[in-house]
Amino acid sequence: MSRLSTPATRAEVVATLAIVLLVVGFVVSKPVRRSFSAHPSQDTCAALLDRYVEHIIHAIDEKPPASELVTRKAQARTLASTDPKFARCPTYLTVDEAECAMRANNADEFERCLP
Repeated sequence: MSRLSTPATRAEVVATLAIVLLVVGFVVSKPVRRSFSAHPSQDTCAALLDRYVEHIIHAIDEKPPASELVTRKAQARTLASTDPKFARCPTYLTVDEAECAMRANNADEFERCLP
């Protein structure tokens, strides 16, 4: 009889169960780990918004007028002031995610840094 057709040993079952439990535990613990991580300040969240707007505007026009950037940032801040998703930035994002986004060279990289 080949090894593949024999019933699994107790050690194999225990090892498989342990691996499955570790993977499930890691996935389930992500929100808990996020809540204990350092979070960005409100000022950092505002800087993130400005940086994202800059990336978007520069994607449309390589050398936009300074007045365009100022106008678009002001519009984004106005929209963000009533957006519940933006309001949770200081409690949901982590400092590592915010730092990654601030280092991003374009909007795509920026977005990959955030959950």
